[in-house]
Amino acid sequence: MKTSFNLAVAAVFFVTMSNFCFAQSSKNRNNKEVLMETSITPENKVLIKWVSQEDHQTARFIIQRSRDNETFFDIREIEVTQEMRDKAQRLQFAFTDSKILRNQEYYRITEYETDGQSYVYSTMTVKPESPVSVVRRGDVSIVRVMVEDSKNLTALVSTESGLGVPCEFEVADGNDVILRPAYSLNGGNYLVKLRSSTGEKQYKFSVKSDDVL
Repeated sequence: MKTSFNLAVAAVFFVTMSNFCFAQSSKNRNNKEVLMETSITPENKVLIKWVSQEDHQTARFIIQRSRDNETFFDIREIEVTQEMRDKAQRLQFAFTDSKILRNQEYYRITEYETDGQSYVYSTMTVKPESPVSVVRRGDVSIVRVMVEDSKNLTALVSTESGLGVPCEFEVADGNDVILRPAYSLNGGNYLVKLRSSTGEKQYKFSVKSDDVL
């Protein structure tokens, strides 16, 4: 029994040291080295763009997301084939998170090379620029407004000059307000007014002239 116990302890020690060595093998990298940047789409989703390192033999990228900047979860793996590496010294990548950004989130990317070396790039903090997003569904435009409480709430859409836009009003999951304009919105600036028993809030949003809405 004593020998079995020692072997078990040795096995646990070996696994622990292996995990420790694996964690230590990752090297920190600055996002500037891969020209990494984030932006918010009109649908309030996070878009990440970057390029590969010129002297790296990248095998794959792992994109991770976190709510607290401590625990990260893998949300996408992007493989880099030999054929892709042969085409250019620096490859361009873009990834759009399917999750609608409601609160501040943290993103980071880990790069794995063909020789097993890995690089963890700097964490990027992203938060919504506005609670209003314009979602395109075919030739129909839908205005989505993130709210904390939809009880006794009314919402109005108008042009920046004050011309009202007739809309159908509904409450979606998570108490978000959905406004469906009666006609396609032209390019320009618009306002959403939210009225409730606590007062009125007003948000500005834009529709680009080259968008198909």
